[in-house]
Amino acid sequence: MKNRKLFLILTLIILISDLLFVSINYFASERSLKNNLDRNAVNLKNAYDLTLSLIYENMLQMATYLANQPQVQQKFLQGKRALEYEGGDSGGPETQAAREALYDEVAGGWKALMQQFDVRQLHFHLGPGSLSFLRVHSPQTFGDRMDELRHIIVDSYNKQKSLTGFELGRVYSGLRGVTPVWAQEQGSKTLVGVIEVGTSFQTLLDKITRRTGVEMLVLLRDELVHDAMWQESINKRIFKLSPQSDCYVEAVSDARVLDLLHDCRQFKNETDTFYVHRISRGDDQYALVHFPLYDYQATTRGNDHQAGMIVILTRITEMIAEHRHQLWVNLIYAAVGFAVIEWLLYLSLNLVSSRLKQVIDDQTAKIHELKDYYKSLSQIDGLSGLYNHTHFNQRLQQEMIRSSRNRQALCLLMCDIDDFKQINDQYGHLVGDKVIMGISKLIRQTVRASDFAGRYGGEEFIIALPETGIEDACVMARRFLDSVRQLESQAGEAVVKVSVSVGVVEWGGVVPLETFIKAADTALYQAKQQGKDRLAGC
Repeated sequence: MKNRKLFLILTLIILISDLLFVSINYFASERSLKNNLDRNAVNLKNAYDLTLSLIYENMLQMATYLANQPQVQQKFLQGKRALEYEGGDSGGPETQAAREALYDEVAGGWKALMQQFDVRQLHFHLGPGSLSFLRVHSPQTFGDRMDELRHIIVDSYNKQKSLTGFELGRVYSGLRGVTPVWAQEQGSKTLVGVIEVGTSFQTLLDKITRRTGVEMLVLLRDELVHDAMWQESINKRIFKLSPQSDCYVEAVSDARVLDLLHDCRQFKNETDTFYVHRISRGDDQYALVHFPLYDYQATTRGNDHQAGMIVILTRITEMIAEHRHQLWVNLIYAAVGFAVIEWLLYLSLNLVSSRLKQVIDDQTAKIHELKDYYKSLSQIDGLSGLYNHTHFNQRLQQEMIRSSRNRQALCLLMCDIDDFKQINDQYGHLVGDKVIMGISKLIRQTVRASDFAGRYGGEEFIIALPETGIEDACVMARRFLDSVRQLESQAGEAVVKVSVSVGVVEWGGVVPLETFIKAADTALYQAKQQGKDRLAGC
């Protein structure tokens, strides 16, 4: 009886311990899931902030480029003087002639900006204040004052400095870069007005969606929309989240997102940080991240009245399924342990916990290995060991932005193996591969730690030289040519010697990536035309 009573007592203690373990494990698992979702939310917010800052920088660079064009400066100044002579507002025939001349000057470049950089707005404002002189994106609309609406324009003119920010306009809401325009007049510089270059949130959403696979939505408060935009623009360009909603959809990555959200009121009174919610539709689970959107006036004048909301949706069905599966596994372990080794449950639980931790650590290590492996595959060319075409372009774009910001030199070497097809035809592709690997090894030995190189095509290589002027780049290119001339590759009993042609070009700090690379390719072509095994561009 005593043994039975002791057994029952021990069984009760073990049962309570078992239930306690299950409970603790459940809440720890829930907390772990929440922490994972929170970390993902932080990463998505950081991706949003980074992409937004890059877009602002692009918009400002394009505005600054236009503002520094003498023809643009003078035609804008002519329009300003004509408007003053004809009494302001929309002006008269002289003002219209000046407006049309300015439009003709920038229209061609405007079309290129729209196609290459998704630019949506190019607007010339006259100061003080904000008087619309020319909307290149809507040239038939001009002469309206927006002093109480376009605060970024007013500040740029008054402070005589370049600015970036989000702001609603009469026609569009946009991510804008603005800069003052100065022109020479009678021997001195005159402040004419402000140039604004802007794009839409749709551009931002498309970039983030392509990189992360999430879906996004940008919402704007209806009272802000009606205060800023013309009704015609509202009807044409944006729409309500739902007929009963009090917010407008400014941009959405995929229309299917709208099926998950029907009302803006779930986002009310949550303005100080970002929030993560779990929502479900049918069998699918989603993590909904949202954080407030502030316009330029709010971010610069201490006004915390938000303009809208950024919403990010991530499908987490598989994550939730794995989470539930893990819970069931733990429950089964607990039940088996209780039934088989009641009085050793405490030790068994420690053992199970240890094994589970080892399994998790092993899986985590494998995940990191796979992550590193696939990251390497996406960046490195398998034969040469250099960057592949896509990753080299990404690195070069980043280096161009850094060089422009720091006003530092940047050069490119475009290299091509001479008569490579004859090598393949005469000795076979295996020998051709050895040649490519040999050239790649020479490149890695030649470049500095700050340089980077890539395999740009079959036998074409490209080398970026940050903080390097054209003279130093030519010295390095000649050294590389000499090294290649010494290179020998074995083809059976034959020895294969090769040469390369190299095009050298220095970035001027203005042209886009595609033009920069095309210039290097043109220099390479000149080296080929001049007889191969030589440089061009030096």
